Amino acid sequence: MLLLFESAKYEIESLQPFLGERYYRPLGAGLGQIDYVGYYYHAPAAHSVLILPKVFLKEGKVWGIYTPQEFFALQLSDKEQAKKEFQRTGKADFLFRFSVWLYQAIKIFKRRHPDSLLTDSADLQQIIEPEGQKQLSELEVINSLLHFQRDNPALFTFVKRYNTSQRHQVSWHRTVQKQTPVLQNGVPVYIETVNKRKAINADEELFVLFFSLLRHLNEAYGLKAELSPLYERLPKREFEKLLDGQGTRRLKQIRGNYYTDKLRQLWQLLYAYFDRAEHAKTHQGMREVVLVRDFNIVFEDMVDALLTDSTQPLPKALKEHKDGKILDHIYEYSSLLSPEDSIYHIGDSKYYSDTSALSKESIYKQFTYARNVIQLNIDLLNEGKLAQPLHYRDPLTEGYNVTPNFFISALVNDSLDFSKANLRPRPDSLQTNTHFADRLFDRDTLVLQAYNINFLYVLASYVTQNRQETVRFRQSTKQQFRQRLLDHLKSRYVFLKLTPTNQSLEDFVTQHFRLLNGRMYRPASFTDAILVALPKEQTRPKWLETMEAEVKDWELQ
Repeated sequence: MLLLFESAKYEIESLQPFLGERYYRPLGAGLGQIDYVGYYYHAPAAHSVLILPKVFLKEGKVWGIYTPQEFFALQLSDKEQAKKEFQRTGKADFLFRFSVWLYQAIKIFKRRHPDSLLTDSADLQQIIEPEGQKQLSELEVINSLLHFQRDNPALFTFVKRYNTSQRHQVSWHRTVQKQTPVLQNGVPVYIETVNKRKAINADEELFVLFFSLLRHLNEAYGLKAELSPLYERLPKREFEKLLDGQGTRRLKQIRGNYYTDKLRQLWQLLYAYFDRAEHAKTHQGMREVVLVRDFNIVFEDMVDALLTDSTQPLPKALKEHKDGKILDHIYEYSSLLSPEDSIYHIGDSKYYSDTSALSKESIYKQFTYARNVIQLNIDLLNEGKLAQPLHYRDPLTEGYNVTPNFFISALVNDSLDFSKANLRPRPDSLQTNTHFADRLFDRDTLVLQAYNINFLYVLASYVTQNRQETVRFRQSTKQQFRQRLLDHLKSRYVFLKLTPTNQSLEDFVTQHFRLLNGRMYRPASFTDAILVALPKEQTRPKWLETMEAEVKDWELQ
């Protein structure tokens, strides 16, 4: 299997034998750029191709050493050196596992979004024979074989032990027929006995084929499948003949020897692999294509499956805005200013390479998303249709609730761990947009935070669909996003609770509206008081002392 990388540039002449021309974009000067991610094989090419997402490139290089073109050339010219690089980095077994999961993720996206525009620009199909009959792809067959080996270690030991014990049991019927006894005291004594032994043991033959195939896969893909010492492996030349067509013929000959479910399952897996190998050499038109252009759309769906609950759909207008923009993620959660109130938290998935910073265009667009969501909810408020406990604007103070806003982007760590999210703030997190710098509760005051997340964790969660783990991640992540933004606000502002002493709250707000406009807000739980936010870098204003109100420091929760 050859490794290529999304968004990387390659010499077109070197790509043509392995990748269809529709899957790379000519750039001129003999170069082409790959804009797809996934798996590709088209007979009679000698190698299948795995196109990895661009997030796997470290500063634009493979493992921080080779340019993509250099590494591709190495795979073609010096296979042993390329194999050593896989072994040195310990990535060979990981890459096969990743390729299977990536394959499954694209198929899951296809099922979740059958009408997506993505299907217009990607082939999402399994092996197709010229007659149109579908089969399992190579990745699916190999993955099933590896699962069988991991799930049934006791089966191989049991069959060997049983067959060995049978070989040591005496067949008296055959012994009497074939051996001459010696009489001792009138009693016949047989010096040599004949054991119960089959000329060919069908179970063991199946296992010999199986472990010979595993050895072949270890060498071809750099896997680490354990080979049982109880069974011999076929000589390599003899195994090559099986790949050329003898494998399916031999399996058909011994098919009737297996009756247990496990042995029949193994027979079917072996037949599927050898049948595919034979077809790859005899059918020029056979293709395995699971490629997707615009992989960022798949990544957005993977993140959304982690963050939002599909069983609690939101109004369509919250994601599909009137200006044609489509918001990636939105969910209702506790307000920053009062946990009794709620507000929509909005987010965008960013599928960057490891060196990309947040662009000005992306930041501006995300602030536009926030304004759109605010306006939609203000429209509902004005129509009396905003459902409680959503709280966007206080009608008395005309102050706006703070809308939480975040980016989440993919990152591949050196540990290549599928099990941990490793959700961390980006260095360029916490971008701010203001009209009046000292007015937190102004409609135009918006704060954006940004995070990196382990791409492999997102992929694994999307494929395995472990509901318990997803719920745990969802709860902890929503709390983390809220708490970190809360800490940021508390580091920038002093929050005060003002309770009028000699007049009604309405009269107090009217009297001091010009001074407090954009600085005051009333959470739903405040019946006779308002919340005021003042920048910490400014001294406490003198006008605050002239107001007839009880002033208390307020701690946001």
